[in-house]
Amino acid sequence: MARRHIECDWSQTPPSVAIVEAIANLGNSTPTDLPATHGIVLSDTIDPEALDTLVTTCESLSLSFSVDEYDVQITGNTLTIRDS
Repeated sequence: MARRHIECDWSQTPPSVAIVEAIANLGNSTPTDLPATHGIVLSDTIDPEALDTLVTTCESLSLSFSVDEYDVQITGNTLTIRDS
């Protein structure tokens, strides 16, 4: 099981972008290739704009959800992606 932890500055990189980049990295792909090669589209799972707003406006936040075969967890400024 592969796992990636990233400390993020959400004012510099929106959570939706960081998630797609991290999943692509774990899948040895590029973010633009995810829909075609892996069938992964973040907006099929969660509203990216709502996610970005929630994460960037809450000081103390912990949330988790799945995107295809990847488990995503955001706690404060830490993003963790794990394939299941």
